Amino acid sequence: MPLVLVVILVTLVGCSPDLETERLRRTVRVEYDEETGRLSQITYDSNDDGNVDIWTYMDGPRILREEIDRDEDGVLDRWEYYDESGVIQRIGISSVNDGRPDAWIFLDQEGEIARIEVSTRRDDVIDRWEWYELGALVRAEEDADHDGRPDKWDTYRDGRVTSSASDEDGDGKPDRRLRYGPDGHLVTIERAPDAQGNYTETIEVER
Repeated sequence: MPLVLVVILVTLVGCSPDLETERLRRTVRVEYDEETGRLSQITYDSNDDGNVDIWTYMDGPRILREEIDRDEDGVLDRWEYYDESGVIQRIGISSVNDGRPDAWIFLDQEGEIARIEVSTRRDDVIDRWEWYELGALVRAEEDADHDGRPDKWDTYRDGRVTSSASDEDGDGKPDRRLRYGPDGHLVTIERAPDAQGNYTETIEVER
């Protein structure tokens, strides 16, 4: 979107009148800081229906963040934050579409999802972390008792849980791990980790 907005601004300046230019004049508005004269905000009606659905906050030529109402219900549902070079740093989303972000998406250099942080209690405190590779969830950690430390560790393959470890004594380290087969059934239960975290007991689970 920042590149699009830059193109829009360039188009609005010094272009010969045509239908596209007129559409941009209808849908784009710019605001400047009264004290500094610097560009402070761009609003955009992306589908030209008369309703602004994208608010871009600027510091002169630098984009700071965007707020988006994709379904145009009057409630924001996406927040994009940018670094100093204009690259998206993180994206906020709302699981219940109430105008408050409760999950934040972090992208890799190719623009793919690398990590998602979630506030499951919707109190701005992160208690679930997810890691992705090539767009697929590969592992996750949770802080179920909200003591500031993960107490559940899951790994995934092809959308299925392959293992799930848990901290049962509250010391911040896994005490038991469940392993699952390709069809999702429980295969083994591992427990009694030694000082190095290696499990010393394995129970085979019969189907």
